[in-house]
Amino acid sequence: MAERLSALIDAENDAFTKAVKGQLLESLPQVDTESLEWLVMEHYQFSFANKALLQKAVDCTRKLADTGVSIELQRNVDEEDGHAPMYKKGMLEAGTDMDSRVEFPPTTRFLAGVDALCAPNPSRALGSLYATETAAIFEHEVFHEICKEIADRRGFTYEGSLIKRFHDIHLEDGVEQGHKDGLAAFVDLGPDAADGDGEPIDMDEVRKGALEAIAIMRTWWDALLKKSLGESVLQSV
Repeated sequence: MAERLSALIDAENDAFTKAVKGQLLESLPQVDTESLEWLVMEHYQFSFANKALLQKAVDCTRKLADTGVSIELQRNVDEEDGHAPMYKKGMLEAGTDMDSRVEFPPTTRFLAGVDALCAPNPSRALGSLYATETAAIFEHEVFHEICKEIADRRGFTYEGSLIKRFHDIHLEDGVEQGHKDGLAAFVDLGPDAADGDGEPIDMDEVRKGALEAIAIMRTWWDALLKKSLGESVLQSV
């Protein structure tokens, strides 16, 4: 039996996300607070842009014969509503003002790259969003720890805080896992999932979109690690 496409994409995702997570969490106690704060500001840019990226993919995937893809992506959009403002407010309460951020070109290029994958090819958009939603689980795991570390250093009570609730929604409440699982059904069923008129899901394009998104994420994280830690493990992964 052939391995599910979602499992193949997950393996590619895991190769870099586990390396990033290991390096960051191992280095966390030694990294200065300013660098940790900077990482949070850069991650917030993705959170802020995410709804628009998802909505673009919703509009694009309406061209597919399987209407479930755009419906599932729209559910993701709706669940993300209000999350970026919550992130911003939660970190402000902990002493980090997101508005003090200075543009970091690799983040700008990263967001532009993901945006380009959200249209015009609907199958490629599906693969791309599956990859980014899957990686979002690891990101919340990492930034939960980073935000807690910043709060602890500043004497801010993390337990019961808005910023902890922000990460808990995505992890403990299962928002990101739900997004991943919801899209995996269409990634794996491919053209067999069709329930209406329109383009069939092209499995090759789904795979290409996912791998391109992972490559874009790897490049971004490589730049983030080099800037914040002075080195990156990703070149050897």
